Amino acid sequence: MSKYVKAFLTFLVVLEFAFMLYDQVHLKDDWYFLPWAALLGGVVMVVSSILIIFKKITIRDTFLKFFYVSVIFLFSTVYSYGLLSLINIFNARQFVTWERAKVDLPSWVITFGGNYNDAVFENKEWGNRMMNLFFMKWKGDFPHPPMTAEVKVFKGNLGKDYMLKTYDEDEKNDARQID
Repeated sequence: MSKYVKAFLTFLVVLEFAFMLYDQVHLKDDWYFLPWAALLGGVVMVVSSILIIFKKITIRDTFLKFFYVSVIFLFSTVYSYGLLSLINIFNARQFVTWERAKVDLPSWVITFGGNYNDAVFENKEWGNRMMNLFFMKWKGDFPHPPMTAEVKVFKGNLGKDYMLKTYDEDEKNDARQID
């Protein structure tokens, strides 16, 4: 495999890692870690640029130098975002509060990421979230009327409260149906 194909595949793996964390964990502000990740990405880019200069690594074209440095910045920013999100939730299960939401089943079509429950939280800071609440028992015919559910909010290691997005039948301790 060429080094470009390897670099592209590595980028896809890192991007998927960050997307999975972004898609499965909700913060009040989902983009909270992005500025910190960009800062870490900038530090990695500067260190890499210094190493390229001091090790006298030759990159012939000026455009290619800019391209390599940009790719390093993008790589490290995306990876840092996923890593900061992971550090925030890793082994952090300290209960903060229950958040109540009106949950709707807008259609039978599953959207990108597999989200099919529209949860509108009473606490406006959480806003609207697309979630997978597999434990919900819908009554009546389709279209279903909105129902109420509660989801646990946990304290993150980096100080950002979070909630998970997917709840199965066996996770009644972290999310529950009210009516």
